[in-house]
Order: sequence, then C-alpha cells, then structure tokens
Amino acid sequence: MLNSCINYVDFHCHCDLLPGFASETFQLNEDVAAVAVTTTPLAWSKNVEVSKRTAGMYPALGMHPQLVGSRYDDHFSFSQFVNGTQIIGEIGLDGSQAYKQTLDMQEAVFSHILELCSEEKIERLMSIHSLKAEVRLIKHFQKYVSSARYTPVFHWFTGSVPQASKLLDMGAKFSINYKMVKTKGGQDLLSHVPKESVLIETDMPFTSKNLSSEHHRSLLMETVSKISTIWSMAEEECSALILRNSSEILSRVQNQ
Repeated sequence: MLNSCINYVDFHCHCDLLPGFASETFQLNEDVAAVAVTTTPLAWSKNVEVSKRTAGMYPALGMHPQLVGSRYDDHFSFSQFVNGTQIIGEIGLDGSQAYKQTLDMQEAVFSHILELCSEEKIERLMSIHSLKAEVRLIKHFQKYVSSARYTPVFHWFTGSVPQASKLLDMGAKFSINYKMVKTKGGQDLLSHVPKESVLIETDMPFTSKNLSSEHHRSLLMETVSKISTIWSMAEEECSALILRNSSEILSRVQNQ
C-alpha cells in the first residue's frame, strides 16, 4: 500500500545512477515513489540496501538488453536474487541499429529470466524495455504468460498500436514519460490504451540534465498534465486515476 502522502509514482527510474545514491542523504521528493530499476543483477544488493532507508523507493532486479553484449555473464547472477523480489526490471529486447547484432543473445537472456520468474507462482511486476523487437518479445510473452502471473509494464513503448493491443490482451500496462507525450506515437498510444493501463515514468537520469528530486517531481507532474490534455480530462482527475492505477499494481506485488 502506498503511503498516503504519495501523489506520483515513477514506474521507471534508474535511482542507482542518480547523484548521491550511495550516500546517507539520498532521498526522493516526499510525495514521489519510484520503481528503482537496475541494468545488471550485480547492482541488486546495493539497490535493496539503499531502498531500506529511502522512503518510496521500490527496488527492481534487472538485466538491460543493451548490456548483454558487453556483460553477458552478469545474467547468471539473476537466479541468486530472483526469489527475493516481486519487481523485475529493466529487462527486455533491443533491436535498434547499435544492438541488433546481439539480439539472439538478448533473447536467450530474456527467455532465461522469464523462465526463472515463472518457477514461483507469485505476482510479479516487470518493467520492460522493447525497442524495434516487439514481434520477438510478444512471442516470448505468449510462451510464458499462461504459466506465470506477470504484470508487464512497457517502458517508453514505441511499437505499433496493433502490437500494443496484443500486449494489452496479455495484461500489459504502459508507463509514459514527458518526452513520449510530445510525439505522435505517444499520443496515439495514449488515445488507444485504456486509461486503467496507463502509468507514468521518467527514465531518469537519461531524460534530463537536472537530476534534483524537485525536478524529478516536476517531470512527473508535467507528464500527468500533458496526458490530461490528450484525454480531455481535468488534471486533478487524471492525476488521481493514474495514482490509483499505480497503487493497485504495487499492492498486488506487495501483498503476497
């Protein structure tokens, strides 16, 4: 259950890459919570340690597809920690020009992670990276979705509306950031996806040079404002709806 003071939940933030993360003074804004994704399972232990003293921080266990080529062996550590968390991320596939040569390796790692996560019949939230590899990724989810309780949250999704529909049929949610809402693709996605399937994110520190907790909050607030305009909805109502979506998902993975 979210603390009653929380107004915004960032469903994809690289807290461990923010300034001062390892210091005793690291904190999020008082009304902001964040799913703290990691890019390698080797970062998991520190992520958990800091989350214990940081209000609103939800640690996630990840293996970023863009690192598979350079740090392939890291994924073998995933099995050491996977039973200790219900929140997984960042994981997925990246078929963009810079990483498509490692796509087969990425698929092997992604499949291994999904298999590990399906061994226990518990609800898991997953923050998913999907770039120019949606067809392959959908096939993997179709294989495992019937045997596992996943709530995949697609981070910065740039696939097509028909692909989003297939993912919605598998229980997917979509986290939207302030850059997405300025694009036609992002606006089309928001017009198609049910409002109950929309969450917000920042992907900090990769989306901003200002990394303060106040600016972090302002990006989330800006995203909600833009979404409310696209939906022709009062901003306060939109904010409450997205917060309710966030609370429901986090409650499912916490109450186990």
